[in-house]
Amino acid sequence: MRALLNAAKTGFTEIWAHKTRSVLSFLAIAAGSVVFIDAFSAIFATYTGLERQKEVSGMARMKISQNYSQTYSSPDDYVPPPVFRYEDVLRLREKMPELYMVSPEGRDWRNVLVYGEHRLTTSIMGVTPEWVKRDFIYTLKGRFLDWYDVENKLRVCVLVKKAAPPPGNNFNKSVMKKYNFTGGFDMLVAHNDMLGKTVNIDGFTFTVIGILEELPYSKRPDTITARSQEYKVLAPVTTLVHYNFIGQQSLDINIDTGSEQNFDESLRKINNFLKIRFGDGDFFIVENQLEIIRERIAASIKSALVTISLGMLAFLAGGIGIMNVTLATVFARTREIGIRRAIGASRRDIMLQFIVEAVMLGLIGGVLGSALGYLWGVPIKVMLGMGGSPIKVWMPLVAVFIAAFTAFAFAIYPAWVAAGLKPADALRAE
Repeated sequence: MRALLNAAKTGFTEIWAHKTRSVLSFLAIAAGSVVFIDAFSAIFATYTGLERQKEVSGMARMKISQNYSQTYSSPDDYVPPPVFRYEDVLRLREKMPELYMVSPEGRDWRNVLVYGEHRLTTSIMGVTPEWVKRDFIYTLKGRFLDWYDVENKLRVCVLVKKAAPPPGNNFNKSVMKKYNFTGGFDMLVAHNDMLGKTVNIDGFTFTVIGILEELPYSKRPDTITARSQEYKVLAPVTTLVHYNFIGQQSLDINIDTGSEQNFDESLRKINNFLKIRFGDGDFFIVENQLEIIRERIAASIKSALVTISLGMLAFLAGGIGIMNVTLATVFARTREIGIRRAIGASRRDIMLQFIVEAVMLGLIGGVLGSALGYLWGVPIKVMLGMGGSPIKVWMPLVAVFIAAFTAFAFAIYPAWVAAGLKPADALRAE
């Protein structure tokens, strides 16, 4: 232990005496630490997002929608597209009760909402209580639609209150402002307590039974459907059909099989259902959202691995730099080595001295890189509107350990060269 402390003291003195050389030596190590911490946080965010994705959005997802290319492919032989009605949804649910979610959606894109003196443009979506089973990124005031509302075609609705937009550049803000035709509706819901009140939508009176307030972007999990951009007014799908809001429009069906293991079998059964029910399964597209999720996860991991590779290259460059500096130090301190050997220092003592000095350079670079990695991952990214990285305590510790190990590995050869010098030859060196 005493020899180790003496080596550390000597190493610190040498590093301090050659500050410029030392800084240049550990800068590459520091850069590697920054990259590694960023990569670790990216991988951690991917897997954390995956768990939240499973909890909020599910993994075994698919969506049934009309295949317009099939119905419009021929200009002469037009085939009227079949319509997926609410009755078909009930039949599908009856045939496959094991499905976790069968959520139909039918949208009327442009509606006029009147509330007091306000007359605004909005959009209304027909759903069922199944809608809340997935992608629920809201807090609810009041209540949501229930099966009594759906079965009795009641004129009730739930309004969506938007969260504050995330930080972004001026170009994105101008684009959002240009295409946000429901901005007036968003302001109305944000600044008025409309729960329990009545609104008029396209001449029909609806009672507001609930307000869905979006979670802040910082607390919102990444979901498949990006509902924050889509939903304004939710009402029973049967009500919108009955009062001709969506008329004979085909419904889109969001499905969750509940288990990845049952996904392929459920997909086969659904395709068979479409063929039997409509005569040709090609009239509809069954989007495999499970594959989309898997591809997104694979892309995130691939990006993180590329980043880790860059970090490894930076560590490699830093290690080579430390090795070169240590070799130069060995040849510059040949007489010192000879004197130490002459008064009784062993080869082990000489190796320890240079290895400790190199490891100290690695530790300093690792600590500096960890501090810079935290600054980049949290405050700087937030200020740039990129979102902070989920940096955990173990990430800087691992980066510092890798930095120290890299310095140790690359210092072994120079230390071995120093220890191999013969005392007489070293003393004769100028």
